[in-house]
Amino acid sequence: MKCKQGKRGPNALLRGINRVICRGWHRLSKDEVSLPDGPLILVGNHICGLDPLLIQASVNRPLSFLMAREYYQNMWYARWGFDMVGAIPVNPGGANLQALRQASQVVRAGNALCMFPEGAANPPVPLHRIMPGAALIARETGAPIIPFRVSGVWPFDHVHLWRPFYRRSRAKVVVGEAIQLSKMNEGKEGLLDDTQIIRHAIKSLARYDSRPE
Repeated sequence: MKCKQGKRGPNALLRGINRVICRGWHRLSKDEVSLPDGPLILVGNHICGLDPLLIQASVNRPLSFLMAREYYQNMWYARWGFDMVGAIPVNPGGANLQALRQASQVVRAGNALCMFPEGAANPPVPLHRIMPGAALIARETGAPIIPFRVSGVWPFDHVHLWRPFYRRSRAKVVVGEAIQLSKMNEGKEGLLDDTQIIRHAIKSLARYDSRPE
């Protein structure tokens, strides 16, 4: 069953189950951030595969996610679930053109889209660089950017995919203030400037980081 193009993201039941798991096992705070209505783009750091569950459990709206195409294809047993919540597969290292178009349509339809612009979980140098996809979608749709930061979870070691899920942690998600990107600088230079604004917004939340134990 695939998610309809209009409303994207997990339904209330799935979000409720996710909150119970994240708050119970991973000790995520019960505080819930109220996101504004309308088109939104959430962008954050990427530590492990648990991150999408944690940010979804931290906000009051269903989120649609970009996910690595390799996981979407290889995890055939979970593909129905990815489709049900409206996940958008992207090629390794960044979103391809088709995925960007689909993501822009999702945002224009009034949904909240969540992106991890580092391109991979637990990179060698966290937030050293990020992909420009979020800035590009924000420019095309006019949607505000909301930065967030995940901490307190066990990082992906690039071998054991599921370890961060079953290993108990002290998860923490901090959501920052909305950013409305300026359209004054056009072209590639403006896109790069906007990408740096997003990167710095995520990095600025690092002062709230916690450890998993």
